[in-house]
Amino acid sequence: NEVWTERFPEMIPASVAETSDGGYIAGAYNLSTTVGEERFIYQGTSFLIRTDAAGKEEWRQVLPNEKVSAVRPTADGGYVIIGWLWNPPGSANDTTAVITKTDSDGTPTWNRTFPGTSANAGVVTADGGYIIGGTSSPFNNDVGDAFLIRLDADGNTVWHKNYQAPVVYDIEETDDGRFFYSSNYWYGLVEGDGEEIWLKNVEGLSGYAAALQPSGGYVVAGTNARNGEGFALGIDEDGAVQWNTTFPDSGIYAASSAPNGGYTLAGIRFLSPDTSAAWLVNLEGSAAAPTGTPAQGAPGFGAIGAGAALLLLLAGRKWRE
Repeated sequence: NEVWTERFPEMIPASVAETSDGGYIAGAYNLSTTVGEERFIYQGTSFLIRTDAAGKEEWRQVLPNEKVSAVRPTADGGYVIIGWLWNPPGSANDTTAVITKTDSDGTPTWNRTFPGTSANAGVVTADGGYIIGGTSSPFNNDVGDAFLIRLDADGNTVWHKNYQAPVVYDIEETDDGRFFYSSNYWYGLVEGDGEEIWLKNVEGLSGYAAALQPSGGYVVAGTNARNGEGFALGIDEDGAVQWNTTFPDSGIYAASSAPNGGYTLAGIRFLSPDTSAAWLVNLEGSAAAPTGTPAQGAPGFGAIGAGAALLLLLAGRKWRE
């Protein structure tokens, strides 16, 4: 049941997290596209927005020329922002991945950049450091371009490894210090030092979201690229699929383990050919039987924004980091 709604005009929401005082920290961006020398040129600005528990804005910080992918609170009361910079036309690379640490007011204290890559996901690790993931081919998603970079609490690179997947869309740290990631047609598990444990292929399935099963194992949720159908996969600790729930003509773009032992999925549905809406589905436990009605419609670029926008409508829900 909806508790409150706050709107932030002229920006696309990308990420939100609950803060220790019950408020929220959100990342959003705007984007402009021009055509130059027979190619698209992207530029934009990101925003870090702090709200109280009722969603009322307390402050915002502007991040020029940046596309934010994820924001997370840190133990010292500050925040970390993960995303990428749009490089100027004529640069050797289109994008540069960036991670920025801020203080409690959102003022940057340091940032680290990784040329020729873009970061789609990141979390604060149990030891107070960070891990980010993405791709070195943001507009192609070529196999072998997926990467994970682990950093210490001061932003120094601990390791940087590539994997035979095209992209990292989402990351979860496990209780034993490993990292599970979802990808486009793949999902994988690596050790705390980045060494690959296994990598599994699910051809045609874009795994936009990853979550942990409370009893052990993992969940990948996303959208079938061939038919536009939403899906959620339950995966055991060895990477084998245990269950598969589908949502005809729907798109899923976020997932979280729920307090009741199930999972909450966020996505989009089209109410008519010209109207879409964000939506939630709750899955019950390992059987993954949906308790809501599957959405109707097909995913698109706007679906990602709508799925992220849904997160900003939630109050009283602490999404698992």
